[in-house]
Parts: sequence; structure tokens; C-alpha cells
Amino acid sequence: MSAFLQGHVLNTFIAPEYASLLRLHQLDGFTQLWNHEVNWFEAPNHRRGGWSGVARMQLEDEGKAHGFFIKKQQNHGRWSLATFPKQEPTFRREFQHLQFLQGKQFAAPEVVFYGEQIVDGKMCAILMTKELAQYQPLDVITEATDFFAKPKQIKQQLLQAVATTIRRLHGFHLMHRALYPKHIFVSNAESAPSVALIDLEKARYSPFFWYNAYFDLAALNRHSIGWSKTSRLYFFKQYCQISRLTWASKWFCRSIIARSKRQKAGAKKRIKST
Repeated sequence: MSAFLQGHVLNTFIAPEYASLLRLHQLDGFTQLWNHEVNWFEAPNHRRGGWSGVARMQLEDEGKAHGFFIKKQQNHGRWSLATFPKQEPTFRREFQHLQFLQGKQFAAPEVVFYGEQIVDGKMCAILMTKELAQYQPLDVITEATDFFAKPKQIKQQLLQAVATTIRRLHGFHLMHRALYPKHIFVSNAESAPSVALIDLEKARYSPFFWYNAYFDLAALNRHSIGWSKTSRLYFFKQYCQISRLTWASKWFCRSIIARSKRQKAGAKKRIKST
């Protein structure tokens, strides 16, 4: 037997507004979705003693196409104080976070389906979300479109929107823990930016606001390729909601940069050792 909660099955969640669409395609149950063949958007990741993968699927209703992302995992879990010494599927926590954020009207993928089930003695989980239509990853916007060559106002309104969204997440005492540009989605980047966060699988509750900022902003700073020092500083000020740097904000900024450098050095060391 695995280290997962054997025999434990969460009640299947189906968003009411998508129930008829799933029923139309005979995908309104865990078994149907689990057995439904998909083309992986990302190849399944084998770790934690199991695997986890993401696929995109499209369902039609009266000639209208609806895009979704479906995540499937098997024996892919995390330790939790609530379930210790057993593990829980990593998607369970993501489902809970997404439901919480939806209740707060925070922009994130809308949950369509969630379910867990023991299949052949292995804990399996499915998380299906609505595609963020008309959104693009932040790295695509800033790296592939010469974004930072655009007028100052366009750059600043995007950076402000991203900073405000991240600060709001931390205000809910949530640390993203994988805050990379590819997980920050933006629509209307050059006019009225709307920002959403995805991939909350690793997110966790933390009551310490500034530690959440320290951890997440260091990761974002390290992965933000092509950002000028001016853009980084403007983003930091918008996040901190200040117009001028104080001695405390300067110290905090240096701490974030130092952590980014340590992370970068550690990544290079791991690459060399492989």
C-alpha cells in the first residue's frame, strides 16, 4: 500500500455552470475523465513517487468551442499536517486555493472539475480548469515583443498591475512558491492590463506577509529576463506602495537581490553537477 490516504475519496466537485457541457460529452465523472485520452500540453512529470501531467482539451457546445486545461496525477503527493503521516495529492491544495481565490474575486483559473479516487491501489486526482482566454504569459509579453522598448506609460501600467496582483495574493497570506513570469498571465497588456496567476500547486499559507514577498519576489527577479534596473525598481516600489526608497525598503530590496543571486548560483552548480 502507498503512503496515501487509502479508501479516502473527496466528493467530486463540478462547477454548476459547466455541468451540462461535461454531461453532453459524457465527461461528468471521475472515471470518464481519467480514461479520456488527452494530448499532453506538458509531458508528465515523474517524481514524488508518481507522476503528474497537464493537457489542453476543447469541448464544443452548439458550435461554440470551450478551452480547458486538465491536470492528472497518480501517487504524486505532499506531506500535510492535516493528513500526516499520510500524503495528500498536490492538486487538492491547488483546488482549495483556487476556490478560495475565486471567493475573493482574485483572477486565477476557474475550477471546472476536481476529484480524487483510488485506482488500482494508487491515489489519482484530476483538476480541470477553464482556459484563460485572451491571456498571455508575462515572459512571452516582455521577452518576445520588445515590450521594454515601448513608451514608458505602457511599461509602467503593466508593472503596476503585476505588482498589485502579487501584493494582493500575499495579503491573503498565500505564498505562491513558483512565481515565475510564465505563471503570471496578462490580458490587454498595452491598454488596460488584467493579471491572473496560475500554477498554484505549490502555494501554501504563510502568515508572514514580508517573508512571502521575500520568497516570491526573489524568484520573480531571478527569472525576469530582460528587465532593466529601472523597471525592476519601479516594480518594487509599486509592490511596496512607496514613491521613494527608505532605509528599510533599501535593505529589503538588497535582501531580495541577494536571495536571487544565491538561487542563480545554486542552479548553475546543480547544472554542472549533472
